[in-house]
Amino acid sequence: MRRHPRRGTVGVISLVAAGAVATVALVASRAGAPDLAAYVPLPGLLALVAAVLAGVGAGLTLARPRRDDRAALRVLSWWWVLAGVVLIVVSMWGATAVLLFLADTAPDASKRVEMRLDAVKTGLTVGAGAVGLVALLLGVRRQWLGERTQAYQEYDAGERRVTELYTKAADQLGHDKAAVRLAGLYALERVAQDNPEHRQTVVDVICAYLRMPPAPAAPGEAEPAGREETIDPQELQVRATAQVILRNHLRWSRSEPVRPVTFWPDIDVDLTGAWLVKLGFVDCRMRRAGFGGARFEGFARFDRAVFEGVAVFGGAVFSGRAAWGEANYKAGFEGAVFKDEAAFRQAVFALRADFRGVTFEREAFFNRAVFRDRALFRGTTFEGIVLFGDAVFEDEAVFRQATFAGGTSFGEAVFTTAPAFWEATVREAPAGRRSWPAGWRETARDDGSGTAHLVREVRENRENRGNRGNPDDSRSGDDGPGTPHLVLEGTEGTEDLENPEGPEDRADSRPGEPAARTGDGGRGADRIRTDDRDAGHARGAGS
Repeated sequence: MRRHPRRGTVGVISLVAAGAVATVALVASRAGAPDLAAYVPLPGLLALVAAVLAGVGAGLTLARPRRDDRAALRVLSWWWVLAGVVLIVVSMWGATAVLLFLADTAPDASKRVEMRLDAVKTGLTVGAGAVGLVALLLGVRRQWLGERTQAYQEYDAGERRVTELYTKAADQLGHDKAAVRLAGLYALERVAQDNPEHRQTVVDVICAYLRMPPAPAAPGEAEPAGREETIDPQELQVRATAQVILRNHLRWSRSEPVRPVTFWPDIDVDLTGAWLVKLGFVDCRMRRAGFGGARFEGFARFDRAVFEGVAVFGGAVFSGRAAWGEANYKAGFEGAVFKDEAAFRQAVFALRADFRGVTFEREAFFNRAVFRDRALFRGTTFEGIVLFGDAVFEDEAVFRQATFAGGTSFGEAVFTTAPAFWEATVREAPAGRRSWPAGWRETARDDGSGTAHLVREVRENRENRGNRGNPDDSRSGDDGPGTPHLVLEGTEGTEDLENPEGPEDRADSRPGEPAARTGDGGRGADRIRTDDRDAGHARGAGS
């Protein structure tokens, strides 16, 4: 049932206007306003306008809601028939009575008889006119019903045609031949493009197809490459086509000011548990996205995507073979925007996880996520709560220039190499409670902005500094030789922000320093420096 609030509003306005016009008509009548023209009195004209406004307002206000924009068919009630009969009788009787009264005022008897006969004739004529008026109203209603029936028949015929096309295309998706399945996908795409009200249904069907286990390859057709399961190559083409159809109709680049004709707005995507190969959803926009438990083979690209609703990637596995220099083979979310909750709980990133420049406007959950390759969160903005509790970083974790505006927790997170939080900004949040990886802490800025930056605590051996001939080092104290001393390394520096993945994305690169990879993968520079040789080198570099 659809209600039309605008109709009710217009109805109320009409009733108010009718009351105002009626009041003006009454005042004009009392004041003796002159006629606008012969036989056109101003009060009478205003009263007629007030009656019309009142009728329109009452009709709009008391009108019943219509089902699916179809006017409810109301059977002609008996009291409408009675009203028509009463109208005919009253009009005929009233006209005859008035004319007979006027005939009785004639001074001549013969004239009175003639006038009475004319009164009866005129009364019958008025009655016939009333009958004609009622017949005209019935004819108008009959015409309206005919047009209404024709419109509904055309609508139903169109719906039947769409249903037949949809059913046939859905049946084709279950065919044994890949060519028939491809035809079914393209038929569904056409149905959705021409019928916006069926787009979500078509997307649901395509997503359901992708959620089904892929057909295995026939003997002798298995692809080498060490896949855990061999898939029919033709089935791979069908699934790739389904992914492309979704991508083409969810894509709306931010550089395009006008929405593309092929874009389908307000679409929910449910690919929970799906098996996806080289998924490219770059510049796509979705309302709600469900990728929980999905398996992404090869790359998975969501760069510059916009997630209007909740985005669920919990338990997803981003797998595949990724060479160091192959930028496409990664789990890419660069520049994406999550406007609602983003859940990556227990997700496994076997590929490089690229979250550079991502904006999380609400909560972001990475609890128990596993990053087996580099995790890049450079320039990422966390507007809400972000949780990395029990997450595992088996490679470098880069949070350079990231912004944390809400509660943050890295509790029990495991880092194989020291994480990099250079130039990260922490805003004051009502929730205020934050926990950082070991060796990092917040330090308030002195510019009065109410923000803080992260600094790293570096332990150096004071005895080694003394052996290097600097007994008057300003950082020495009275604790005696050999006592570790805490040094806060600042985070000021400049870097090339346009470099898509330069030295600044290395965890061992400090602001203003080139990237240096040592024999241990460039990780030694971020470790706690207590070894004499490391301390000596650090001292020598400073001098």
